[in-house]
Amino acid sequence: MSERTAPKRPLKVEPCALCGYHAPGAAMKPERTGKGCPHCGRNPLEPSLRKPLRGPFSGVVEGLFALPRGLFYLFATRGLKRWIVPPLIVTSVLLLLALVWTFGVLDAYIEERTSGTFEVGAEWPWLAGLSSQWDWLKDSFNGIVDGFEWVANLLIGLLTSGSLRLFGWFLVGSLVSWYCFSIAYEALAGPFLDEIQSRLESTWFGADPRNRLERPTDIPVDRCVRLSTWVGTTTLGALVAAFFIDGIPGWSVLAVASVSTLAAVLVDRRYCSWLLWVARIEGRAAWVSLQASVITGVLLLFALPLYFVPMLGYFMFAFVCGFATAIGLLDIPMERRGWPLGMRMRFILRNLPALVTFGIVGGALLAIPIFGPIFMVPGASIGGLWLLCRLDKSELST
Repeated sequence: MSERTAPKRPLKVEPCALCGYHAPGAAMKPERTGKGCPHCGRNPLEPSLRKPLRGPFSGVVEGLFALPRGLFYLFATRGLKRWIVPPLIVTSVLLLLALVWTFGVLDAYIEERTSGTFEVGAEWPWLAGLSSQWDWLKDSFNGIVDGFEWVANLLIGLLTSGSLRLFGWFLVGSLVSWYCFSIAYEALAGPFLDEIQSRLESTWFGADPRNRLERPTDIPVDRCVRLSTWVGTTTLGALVAAFFIDGIPGWSVLAVASVSTLAAVLVDRRYCSWLLWVARIEGRAAWVSLQASVITGVLLLFALPLYFVPMLGYFMFAFVCGFATAIGLLDIPMERRGWPLGMRMRFILRNLPALVTFGIVGGALLAIPIFGPIFMVPGASIGGLWLLCRLDKSELST
């Protein structure tokens, strides 16, 4: 097969009403234009996607069932579950470290408070040196510090109470867990969720539409897998050798990785174009996921006082966490389709009722201890992809 140049993303996206990928002339009904979508053919292999929904309120019921469908596809489709294992392991380690650090800080704080040595309102050195024109910054920062101190005092009151001690530790652990899974898991899982969506779209549409639009070379997938496995195996072997054998410098791992990659490129020059393309799209997915996690983190920071509303705080904060994370994960399928920001916002506003119900289910799932945070992110990512394909996109052309 001959190598072809890497295609560029279109400046003007004309999405298919069903799959949402750039398909000029396919936004209208095929009987009007005589054209079908080259990606999905308006007749996907997945029966539930064959007729997109029209109207702002038509997808409300689908929004309720999108996340359960996402979990169904995750467990019923072969080859998907292993892609959530790496970010889950890393997030679990981060969660364990965060819990150990948080409980250690609280223990020290409790000891200082009960011994009478804890002082409140100490001046921050870097604020003291600012001029009077920065008084607004001083007041804002001190207000944030006072807010965190109020939260800490409330937690301390629970943790030092004999009857509520276990409940207090549960609240602290739940709060740290939600922050880890809503921010760290969402940020780390981006490239892996992108791969899951690629495999699902190949199942639903017969081939990954993004490959049709952007894949720069005709090198077979199995050949890419073999070459990548060889490069990864040699690099991993060098890493293990550098770790266990004295005298082997750490930089030798980079040298082995570079040499093995160069050898793979010499075996098939198309592999270089494919490798650069994969690095580019996974980098985009990671960047989109990181942006979404930052936005979620800021929102959760302002929503933190909700957590301490008596009786309802646990569920209110879980709802905000799950809602923000579920809506943020929609950026992954939108990025796969090359939608600009304005187009994404129009899609969200036009289908707001369906997306609100989708986010509500995400919040309800996140409130389930232990298993809720683990399954919510991949379920919402896959369910969001399914919901995006179900909702009408014929009027989103830029």
